[in-house]
Amino acid sequence: MRSLIVILMVMTVALASGTRAAGQANTFYVQLIRGTDTEQPPMPRSKCVGKKLAETFGPVFKCKAYWEINRQEVTVAPGRVARVQLGNGREAEIDLRTEKARKVAAFQNGQLVDRTIIPTGEGMTIIGGSREDKSVWFIVVRRDKPAD
Repeated sequence: MRSLIVILMVMTVALASGTRAAGQANTFYVQLIRGTDTEQPPMPRSKCVGKKLAETFGPVFKCKAYWEINRQEVTVAPGRVARVQLGNGREAEIDLRTEKARKVAAFQNGQLVDRTIIPTGEGMTIIGGSREDKSVWFIVVRRDKPAD
């Protein structure tokens, strides 16, 4: 009997923790990235991206260097939407109104550039961008904090 009570208490705590976790706000790191064919920073205070992103982008975009132009940290509660200003007329929107999906949209000068939907979780979203003057830009939305 005593072990049954202990098991019920553990299950109650586990269920309550799961419910709280599902309702907790999520922190996202949103990065405006620019890939260039030169190794010169495209803007003052631009930083080279970390190894993880460089290895992700390299095979796809084939640029010589990838630069973080801006980084914002945003907290989004389940059932809510947040929009982040990244500069140069670029914005990202994170939509958590659908329980099991994360919708991410990229905007340039107020116009929708791209939108994608992925399952809720730790996955990284890479979205938007266009090629212009030997460079490409895109937005990364991720849960893990980027390396400095």
